[in-house]
Amino acid sequence: MAFAITTQILNDGPRNTIVKITGDITAALAQTTVVTASSLSSMLPAMQGSFPPSLLRIDKIDYSITDGSIAQILWHATTDVPAVELYGRGHIDSKHYGGLQNNAGAGVTGDIDLAVIASGASFPTDASIMLILWLVKYRSVA
Repeated sequence: MAFAITTQILNDGPRNTIVKITGDITAALAQTTVVTASSLSSMLPAMQGSFPPSLLRIDKIDYSITDGSIAQILWHATTDVPAVELYGRGHIDSKHYGGLQNNAGAGVTGDIDLAVIASGASFPTDASIMLILWLVKYRSVA
């Protein structure tokens, strides 16, 4: 198997969701959906009916990625839009400037996709990835 990606929901409240994505990768990972917005819990749990989020915002990311690999986080849409590209180890705190907003446009689903590519000529023989995403749910008003 070329890759094994696991998505774990650590917290799924009415406003915020924390997701951990881990995986062992031995070849480039084609773009795959790792967070499906519509499957998250209701934004108004006390109200009758279902109010799933239609969009997500990324406020923080902690990441650790094997050297030689690049993780691309994309907003899923008719034409996917890159949210951020990550490599190495680090932390991004975008909450103070409004978070990473989903600006995907036509065909936006609110989902978050992940692709992993080689940063050089070849992919590392044994690579791993760990991402923790702090997400904020919201709904389009249009």
